[in-house]
Amino acid sequence: MFIQRGNNNFEIEIANNPAFVNTYSLDFDGVDDKVEIGTQSLGITGAISVSAWVKIPISGVWAAPYVQGICVENGTSGINWNLTFRPPPFFNYFAFTVYHTNGTSTILTSSGVTPNDGQWHHLLATSDGTTNANGVKLFVDGVLNVQATATSTGTKSTPTVIPTIGSTSNNSWYFEGNIDEVSIFDTDQSSNITTLSTAPTVDLTSLNPIAWYRMGDNGSYKSPQWLLPSNENKDKVSNYSFDFDGVGDFVDVGSLSNLQNATEFSVSSWFKTPLAAVQGVWVWWDDADGWLELNCSADGSMIANVTRFNHTSATYGIAAAGTLTADTWYNATVVFDGSGATNADRLKLYVNGNLITLTFIGTIPTQTGTMLSSGLHIGERFNGQNYFNGNIDEVSIFDSAISIGDVWDGSGEPIDVSTVSGLKQYYKMGEEATFSGGVWTVPDAVGSNDGTSNAMTIEDRVGNAPNSDNNALSFNMDLVDRVTDVP
Repeated sequence: MFIQRGNNNFEIEIANNPAFVNTYSLDFDGVDDKVEIGTQSLGITGAISVSAWVKIPISGVWAAPYVQGICVENGTSGINWNLTFRPPPFFNYFAFTVYHTNGTSTILTSSGVTPNDGQWHHLLATSDGTTNANGVKLFVDGVLNVQATATSTGTKSTPTVIPTIGSTSNNSWYFEGNIDEVSIFDTDQSSNITTLSTAPTVDLTSLNPIAWYRMGDNGSYKSPQWLLPSNENKDKVSNYSFDFDGVGDFVDVGSLSNLQNATEFSVSSWFKTPLAAVQGVWVWWDDADGWLELNCSADGSMIANVTRFNHTSATYGIAAAGTLTADTWYNATVVFDGSGATNADRLKLYVNGNLITLTFIGTIPTQTGTMLSSGLHIGERFNGQNYFNGNIDEVSIFDSAISIGDVWDGSGEPIDVSTVSGLKQYYKMGEEATFSGGVWTVPDAVGSNDGTSNAMTIEDRVGNAPNSDNNALSFNMDLVDRVTDVP
């Protein structure tokens, strides 16, 4: 079952199916279709198992180097491991290669099976991470096909090698055919071959995969990409964010006219930064009246800034150095109440639900007046300064002084705020955005103030969000590439 919302970008959401129902696979064209898993290696250093279902056409668009990636960590940065199909005319077999910690490799190639017969086949490739006899195995359709003793121990894990389904990360080895139910483990799953190779109607959660991609199932299409969360993340509020480069990336939301005369408001967002320089997180700006700004510095401090030029000079609430740790997701929520008696009453900053003690410079105005008439930029200071370097997710804006429990529940990940009183704008960022003509459209989930990107590319939506990693994204694939052809 799916729900279609009528716009020109074909936003499709698939209702969550029980984990044991398998309805869809993805059809790869062998030309440029691929699915990228996260932004870096899965980090497997010991035992490894890779399970997948594949269906390969009898004849295909096969060309040099006559290798097609099924699920691999292989790219310009190096090779960690790969499960592939080697097509005719020179080959016609499945292959599994695992590179070990010392850089040597062990290679297995199947025999006695015909991969390109137009039928579904199950593959399980395993390595126990040791040099024990026959510790590396390749199963085809539930039967051990080939095994070998590893040349060395462990599994190579070059961090910059992006795991990919249907190709390599450096745009080669494109797969032609269907791929379904890809699961990856940091354990030897040889003993579970019967469970894994039975027609995929079994919930694999009890086997503890570190990543499990249902392909069409539990996915959604946000033009022009399929968003394919790792199965353990399928019910989370957010699995995708935007990665800002700190140079020119930002999202322009336009004028927030319904907040121009607000005397109280709140802003909440999730962000992660390497703390390489001063970075703007969200900024509201009006060059005649004033702004709200929240930014962070390389020392891990934060600055919450509320001012009106025609009433007072810049007014800051500064959090102490060390408030933030590099490359860590945080929720930061600013609550402004213009009727408060003191600075601390008027401006509150919460980080991960905790009220932060601020050192104030200047006096915060008692009301904001027309402070927000020029609008909101996410990721820069509106005038081309303080571009944010890192990830931003789940930005919500309220015309009331909310309670911190409205946006933070202690879980370390976003919660649904769509029913919180006073919500005026809500940007789920990577979760709902569509990309066309080189520009991201970031929908306002509760209003009409959609954002548009500046200087951002299709690669800036990433499968990483608070407490949610290794979520996959398709490239060069269309809505029709999800098909009802399954094992």
